[in-house]
This record gives sequence, structure tokens and C-alpha cells, in this order.
Amino acid sequence: MRCSLVPWGLLITGLVLGWGCQHDADTSVPETATCLDAPLPAESGQPHLHAGEDGTVWLSWVQPMGEDRHALRYATLSDTNWTEPRTVARGSDWFVNWADVPSLRPLPDGRLGAHYLRSNGPDPLAYGVRIVQADGAGAWRSAITPHGDGTETEHGFVSMLPWPKNRLLAVWLDGRKTAEQEGREREMTLRGAVLDSTGAVEQRALLDARTCECCPTTAVRTGDEVLVAYRDRSENEIRNIQLVRFDGQSWSEPSLLHDDGWQIEGCPVNGPALAARGDRVAAAWFTAPKGTPRVKVALSGDGGRHFSEPVVVAEDTPTGRVDVALLEDGRAAVSWLGTVDDSAALRVRAVEADGSPGASGSMAKLPSASRGVSMPRLVQNESHLYAAWTHPEDGVQVGRLPAEALR
Repeated sequence: MRCSLVPWGLLITGLVLGWGCQHDADTSVPETATCLDAPLPAESGQPHLHAGEDGTVWLSWVQPMGEDRHALRYATLSDTNWTEPRTVARGSDWFVNWADVPSLRPLPDGRLGAHYLRSNGPDPLAYGVRIVQADGAGAWRSAITPHGDGTETEHGFVSMLPWPKNRLLAVWLDGRKTAEQEGREREMTLRGAVLDSTGAVEQRALLDARTCECCPTTAVRTGDEVLVAYRDRSENEIRNIQLVRFDGQSWSEPSLLHDDGWQIEGCPVNGPALAARGDRVAAAWFTAPKGTPRVKVALSGDGGRHFSEPVVVAEDTPTGRVDVALLEDGRAAVSWLGTVDDSAALRVRAVEADGSPGASGSMAKLPSASRGVSMPRLVQNESHLYAAWTHPEDGVQVGRLPAEALR
């Protein structure tokens, strides 16, 4: 089945512009979300955030460079001070889209890992994953393609994590089976691999042979293992969230996070989100069985082997596009695209450690048409929550909210 991943530039026309980085009148959150002026041009898009253990926030984005060229760039934030942007890679044959977002991750040995997407055939949805790593001095090696199947099909929605012995683990949605399939029979798969510091690919594996076509994946470290969440696709089009684990040697069989029973003929482009602190894991996701949209969160205290019954964080109006962060005091913070007083907004709600829903508020008011907002990101760093999203007129925006505001 095909998904409607239209290149980024085609989605800007006709958007109703809203407000940028400002707080709404939600009285449950007294403080105001602060807009952090990132050193990005208005043409920037596809933001990705990562919070480092040393207090640094890493922001990456895709920036048009003229003549159909694009670059993956990044900057870091300490307190309210941004570094000068740096370039990871650039090219004229990239696949640039609102939903499938490139990323950058700092690695424990001082290196960096990043990924972007490159077109690999005449079909607009034929593209592949390119992973590139930098040494401790910041010199980027040549990009590699982890899947290596050579088909002119869709490969993307990557999640990357540092892995022991200076390696990098990656999982992605892989469409190689669709090269021989038509219409509704086309099946996306979930695959993974480990890369060493030179880019050599090891331990390629098939994790699930039939998944939702274009919902983002998510992955976290829990102790010595990796936990991955993704949207599955059953034979009768039930699109629940599934989990797989990797212990360094082998992958587990997929297991169900929760049976929502959402039956839908096409991909909703709404993936799950995971956050972890030691053995504590939070999973958030969007679902809409029987046409009732909801954002849910479930919590685990044993590394994601067992989850609590899900809590409904938002219902009736959410667009989804969730993210989640675990706070130091045991609470989870869940973000999603929703509404406030009939205006679109990037919403956030705290969930207590016992699973009870807490205070909610808004990071920002947003344009009414949601595709141009891309996939908002949320991370926690020290005493603050940071969010990043795309405004179609002003480019990438970054907001900061004290975690205590969600009391």
C-alpha cells in the first residue's frame, strides 16, 4: 500500500498561518513557554532534537541550499546560547518530506552519527537511507546505505542509538518487498542492523515482515538491550503498536503493546514514541478506533517487558504526532498536535508515576494545516522541556517550558 509522503515543498501552499512560539491561555500552566531564537533561516524544516547527558541540547534540521540542493545541519544549545550551525552533508538528490525526518545523535566516544534520505529511482517514493559518522575531531566519513538490497523502493523512518564497542544501531522501515507487489498487497517491513565506526554493516535482520507503511519508528536503550516500537499492520488492517527487543545477539519476536483494535485501510502517518531512564520506560501513541482519536501513554518499570494499562492523555480532537519524555521525578510528559479554543496547538501533558493524568498546557499555537508543522519533537533536559517544530513561514521553532509548570 502506498502512503502519501509528498515532498516538503509541495505542502506549503495554502496553509493558514497561526502564531509561532508563544503560550496560550491554559490556566493549568501558569508559566510561559519561552521561544529560543535558533540560528536557522525561515526555509529550514524537519527538526530533530536530542538531549545529552551533559546538559547539551542537539538540534538538527534540513535546510534548502538553492538549485534543488539540501543540507543536514545542526547546532547545540547550552542554557539559551546556540553554537554556530555546522553541516553534516549536502546533496541535490535528497528525498525531503514532512514526515520522514533525518536525525543526528552524539555518541559516547565523542563521535557523531546522523542519517538523511536520498532518492534512488524515478518513483517519487523510491529513496534510501544514508548513515554518516564523524570522528572525535568532527570529520565526517563517507555515507553508507545500511539496507543494501538495491531496490528502487521506499526505505526510511529511521531510529538510531549508540551501541557498545563504538558502534551504532539502526532500525528502519524497508520496502524491498514492494518491488514485486501491487496495490494493497504491497508490504512494508521493519529491519535493523549494527554499524561499526568505519561504517561496516553487521547483523542485518528482519524484525517484522508486515508493518504500517509510513509511521515513524522509535527506539530506546533499557539496560543492555534496545526496545523498539512501531505501528504494525495485520492481515485485516488492524494497526496496533508492536514492540521488539535486541540483546546484542538476536531480536525478539514482535509483541503487542496494547490492543486498540484500530482498523484503517491506509497508513495514518502517526508513529509511537518511547522514552527511558534506566528500567523506567514510557510509551505514547495515537489511535482512532471507530473514528475516535486518542493519545495514550503506558508506563513500565521493568525495561519495557510489561506495561501498565494505557492512560488517555487527549481525545476527540488530537491530530497525534506524539512524543514523550521522562522527567527526573518519575513523571512522563507527552506532547501531541491538538487544539486550544479551536486553534491548533502543540500540547503537552504530565502523567504521574502512578499513571494518573496531570496538568496540561501548550508549548505553542500553530498553523491550522498540520502537515506543514512536520513531526514536533520533545525532550527533557535538566529542569526544562524543549520542543521543536516547523512553522511554514518562520521555519524551525524551538520552545522551552519549565517541567515544574506541569504541576
